[in-house]
Amino acid sequence: MKQTTKEYCLLFLGCLLYSVGTSIFLIPANIGSGGATGIALCFNSLFKFPVGLTIIFVNLPLFIFGYKLLGKNFAFKSALIVFLSSIFIDYLNLILIPFNLKSIMSQDVMLSSIFCGITIGIGIALIFMAGGSTGGFDISAKIINNKFPSLSISNILLIQDILIYLFIAIVLGPRSVMYALIMSFVRTKSIDTLQEGISSSKQCMIICESPEEIISEIQSKLLRGITIIDAVGAYSNGNKKIIYVVIQNNQLSKLKKIVKHTDPNAFVTVSSVSDILGNYRQSSMSI
Repeated sequence: MKQTTKEYCLLFLGCLLYSVGTSIFLIPANIGSGGATGIALCFNSLFKFPVGLTIIFVNLPLFIFGYKLLGKNFAFKSALIVFLSSIFIDYLNLILIPFNLKSIMSQDVMLSSIFCGITIGIGIALIFMAGGSTGGFDISAKIINNKFPSLSISNILLIQDILIYLFIAIVLGPRSVMYALIMSFVRTKSIDTLQEGISSSKQCMIICESPEEIISEIQSKLLRGITIIDAVGAYSNGNKKIIYVVIQNNQLSKLKKIVKHTDPNAFVTVSSVSDILGNYRQSSMSI
């Protein structure tokens, strides 16, 4: 229950940030975007359709045809995200109209692109952490790949993005596409930064002669599994032990204090881990 509550709190916060970035920066500054949002922006420019409502209608057939591929839990979360973020986008957009935000944001589109990328990037990262997605044409790519396995998902996504950006260039102009590419770059970096700063893991190798106390402290204070490796020092020719442990980034300072306090002569190396498979417990949610 606690885990589920945490997930849905992250989903809600992610939806809100995603919607704020779209309403406050993306739409007023006339910045393009890929996926369903890009199509919704074009229809808004051509026919004055509400952006959020259009996003729902674009995603609806994708969820219907891709439900079996997504899985029940993932599909429910993603559908909830699309619905909430779409409502937020239109609602916030209506609130901001009296403030003449479009005129303000059009004065510095570059700044809007950067802050749009940061806000939306953080929102998407939180949504990923909670096990959801923002829907869109990732679903159609999976549907096409399921029907035509010879076509890779990456190539399908690339073709879809090219077609959408061509549509945006025709409707909103090439300038919107250029700023959209800047926004996409900042968005990607924001997602990566959040992942590396909060959810990344580190592998640590502690070389020492008497590992018992260090092991006891790590197991009691960090609640981590440990592997012991026998070793021999090349210079001293003495027997040593290597303690191998994988921890999360936010536990690294505590591990250093444990080693420094129990065995100041221990030799410690720390390196990043790109992926982990197997019995590894996350103390915080990961992307």
